[in-house]
Amino acid sequence: MQKVVYISNSRDYTEQNDVNENKYLVRINKLLEDGWVISQMNTKTVDVDPKLENYLHKETFVSFVVLEKPE
Repeated sequence: MQKVVYISNSRDYTEQNDVNENKYLVRINKLLEDGWVISQMNTKTVDVDPKLENYLHKETFVSFVVLEKPE
C-alpha cells in the first residue's frame, strides 16, 4: 500500500521553533511511527522574493513524499 504526502514549510532562518512541530511533519512522523517507510522523496527549496509585500520568510521548502507500508 502507498500514500503520497505533501510537505510545505515556510521558515525564517532566525526562527527558533522546533521544525518537527510543523503540521505536515507531525503527520508524517506519526505515519513513520506506525510502520510506514519513505520510498521516494522529491524536494524543492523555493526562494521567496524579498520585494513581495508579504515577505515574512526567506525560503519555502516543499516536497512530495511517497510512503509505503510493508505487509
